[in-house]
Amino acid sequence: MYTMVNNYTLEVKRKLFHLISVPLWLIPVLFLPKELAIILMLLVLLINLAILLKVGEARLRWLYSLVYSLERDKNFNKPAVQALWLNVGVLLSFLLFGKCAVPGIIVLAVGDTFSTLVGMKYGKRKILGRSLEGSSAFILSSFLVLIPFYEYTHALVFSLVGSLAELLSKKVDDNLSIPLFVAIACQFFSALD
Repeated sequence: MYTMVNNYTLEVKRKLFHLISVPLWLIPVLFLPKELAIILMLLVLLINLAILLKVGEARLRWLYSLVYSLERDKNFNKPAVQALWLNVGVLLSFLLFGKCAVPGIIVLAVGDTFSTLVGMKYGKRKILGRSLEGSSAFILSSFLVLIPFYEYTHALVFSLVGSLAELLSKKVDDNLSIPLFVAIACQFFSALD
């Protein structure tokens, strides 16, 4: 049926998919009317939930092959569960904070990708169960991607908040917490302006 792989090569594939697919949420958030964006997000959540429940697995082998090829061993029996958390995080941050969901989406796509890849490859010093090197890569990569669009202070705070959300996510998936906490930080700055 499907094979399980648990190594750095798998994480590279996963994170490349993450880096390419997550920013696609910027299109509805920035360019569609809010109602249409919400409908699209709900539709994606329903599809994601159907995959998690393995609806139509026999007929949609090509889709499930893709999903399983990107799945970690720990989630093999609940395919696309982390994608579900990500989609819920994006939807909630958009519903609650509107366009302040944007930096959260960017930080999730970039910071989470680089923290995992750098942390797995070069991580030596542990901090709250994660590597200091991975967390540093999270902050630096997020900051560098955000500075063309946000003030330096805002970009730095968004990067730090995202990294802290990842570090402190023990019981809650970081795909849910990162976009929400960064959106809260964005909303805070918006209230100050």
